[in-house]
Amino acid sequence: MQPKRGLVGCHWIAVAMAGVAWGLGAADALASFPQLSVILPRGVQRGGQRELLFQGARLKDAEELLFHATAPDAPAGFVVTALTPVDDNSFKAVVEIPADCRLGEHLVQVRCKSGISDFRSFVVGALPVVDEKEPNGSLDEAQAIEPGTTVHGVVTSEDVDLFAVKAAKGQRIAVEVEALRLGSHLFDPAIAILDGRRFEVASVDDAAIAQQDGVLSILAPDDGTYYVQVRETSYAGDGNCRYRLHVGSFPRPTAVYPAGGKAGTTTAVTFLGDAAGPIRQEVAVPAAGTVLKLFPVDGGGICPSPLPLRISALGNTLEQEPNDDLPVATAAAAETAFNGVVETPGDVDCFRFAGTKGQAVTIECYARRIRSGLDPVMNLFHADGRAIAGNDDSRGPDSFLQLQLPEDGDYVVRITDHLGRGRPDFVYRVEIEPVKPSLALSIPRVDRYSQTRQQIAVPRGNRYAVLVNATRANFGGELVLEPGQLPSGVTVHARPMPASVAQMPVVFEAAADAPVAGGLTVLEARPTADEPKIRGRFENFADFILGPPNNAVYYGARVDALAMAVIEPLPFRIEIVQPKAPLVRNGSMNLKVVVTRAEGFAGPVTVEFPFRPPGIGAAPTITIAADATEGLYTLNADGNAALGNWPVYCIGQADVGGPAWAASQLASLDVAEPFTTATLARASCEQGQPAQIVCTLEQKAPFEGEAVARLQGLPPETSAPELKFTKDTTQLVFDVATSDKSPVGNHKTPFVELIASVAGEPVQARGGQTELQIAPPTKPPAPAPAAAPQAAAPAPTPPEAAAAKPLSRLEKLRQQAKGSGATAAP
Repeated sequence: MQPKRGLVGCHWIAVAMAGVAWGLGAADALASFPQLSVILPRGVQRGGQRELLFQGARLKDAEELLFHATAPDAPAGFVVTALTPVDDNSFKAVVEIPADCRLGEHLVQVRCKSGISDFRSFVVGALPVVDEKEPNGSLDEAQAIEPGTTVHGVVTSEDVDLFAVKAAKGQRIAVEVEALRLGSHLFDPAIAILDGRRFEVASVDDAAIAQQDGVLSILAPDDGTYYVQVRETSYAGDGNCRYRLHVGSFPRPTAVYPAGGKAGTTTAVTFLGDAAGPIRQEVAVPAAGTVLKLFPVDGGGICPSPLPLRISALGNTLEQEPNDDLPVATAAAAETAFNGVVETPGDVDCFRFAGTKGQAVTIECYARRIRSGLDPVMNLFHADGRAIAGNDDSRGPDSFLQLQLPEDGDYVVRITDHLGRGRPDFVYRVEIEPVKPSLALSIPRVDRYSQTRQQIAVPRGNRYAVLVNATRANFGGELVLEPGQLPSGVTVHARPMPASVAQMPVVFEAAADAPVAGGLTVLEARPTADEPKIRGRFENFADFILGPPNNAVYYGARVDALAMAVIEPLPFRIEIVQPKAPLVRNGSMNLKVVVTRAEGFAGPVTVEFPFRPPGIGAAPTITIAADATEGLYTLNADGNAALGNWPVYCIGQADVGGPAWAASQLASLDVAEPFTTATLARASCEQGQPAQIVCTLEQKAPFEGEAVARLQGLPPETSAPELKFTKDTTQLVFDVATSDKSPVGNHKTPFVELIASVAGEPVQARGGQTELQIAPPTKPPAPAPAAAPQAAAPAPTPPEAAAAKPLSRLEKLRQQAKGSGATAAP
């Protein structure tokens, strides 16, 4: 059997073993929601076959490894030659690592028959690997290694690991540890180099170029044996504190200058911070991308991890000292990037450029984002010293300004460190550009600290759906989604995204005979009008390591391709019964969701309604019980709900040996103005007496037949019959019955519910709210003295008394006041 290389179309690489079969029969238990936790060992040497252990949950049906491209159109070239299950939660993969494979971190996802895992990292290095051997906690026990070696080790509690290496006088000793950057555990390492007399020659805890890992390089002061020490910075540690320690004569600079280059050109750069001195190199800057990862090389080898070089459309202006004040600012063209180094404590760098009145620009400083130790503070001045604006941390620790230049003339950008520090490797880059539109796509997290449902796993003969977020900057308008290469048999259902929203649903549907397969694809969007030419692309940042305080993100990784696959069928489907009636403002709707279960599956299904059009609310979930086939999802619209026809969907989750999801079709929801609005007058009565609440109707749109008005929110021991009305009705009167048990007080909860009918379905709206005051009964008046009987003809009853007009609340209060006065009379 010949190994298969993955396809590389549309920036996706899928490496599979098509001939690997695990013999899972129809009788095997269902499984779903594969999760990848760690890949061991955490790194391998390039060139040759390497065995990797993938550990997580529900990985027994793994079929394929999906390797994310390391750069645009730059596949890693991995070839999988074997997949072997270990148990339900792990498997081994034999992977051919090309001899020219790019060094550093690589990201991979596992495609199983039942789903797609999270993406996790492993590292490819240039040096041969040896394992740490205990005991090695003292100089006498130090493990001897050859220069040019990578050590895989573990630091346990209060553990100190020592390694002995020989060096000649003047020879470079370079050391780098990868621990936090391995992305598997919160491990903050410290490293040191000791001489044969046990004196510390150099040490480091955190290096900016390596985040919270450390790098060192020295020139050996004498011939002899030197000792490299690794420990947890506070002498903590546990069995998960893994590290990769690189020791050799390779270059280990800490910065590159200038810190960026113009796309599509060749740029001369200098690597700074290496013990042997600056290293100069010509770099071909790609035409695409934003960061180029550089690995400096010299006679001692290649640097184990990269230094980032910023890619942009701007050429370079390098600072010219002295430029520490506005009058001596380095002259620069605004069409170039300003590059400098804050070399010494208190150093200030200034650059002068020309601008025009009303020119809208962004001014952005790159320092910490390109792994410089500088914490920049940026200020903008008129050339005569008048201050305009300043910024410290708008881009993490980096600085950013967006403004319109106030007048024609020269301007000065000033850069310094927030704490007044300076070092020879405190490089930075300032880019001034016109304000540009931009667009970015993402899938919102359903779990704050995981990658759950950040992949597209579509069951055969079923559907899956996600929300797509669009972040527009400096433009507006409707967007169109443009998915890239889809798995065979998969179709996508999505409407254009209106300008008024930043989120829309997308449903993926797989044919019943779609092959169980998948890969990585791009997901892009553009304005419907396509002017200006704007493209936004899906990106996903995963939090690999969290820690104090408050689950801060210590390390993560970013991908720009979306994992998508057709998976084995699920034993349930859900459908929305398409509503025929609208949901009206200040109204509600019971959306019917139907579940269809396969024979033998009787589990409950938890249903979500993820996309809520603006102004629409709903409960987080409903559950369709195991013995039920449908459920009602109540939707509520506020008074400002966005009108129109909106796409909606539901997604159901059930336990099938792990959580599994299936989505409904992309249904539509009409949000409309109510047919009728209502205003309720306040009313009052005594306990046991009736009250009348007058309801004034305003007809907004005609409707067919009769509608129903119900008085809701009445206090206990009160009631009112429902009333019917038509499109021509303007007033209703509710007769509210009370009893001697009706609670006394001013009740502010009554409101009217108006229910019309469209195509046999109810259209429910909430009318105005009112107050019902219930008073205790008044005492009867004292009996009057008996009077002599007088014969008199009975007065005729006025004809209008039988149909007396309802008394207003004011009239009722006056009557009550008269009654009270009669009771109080002597």
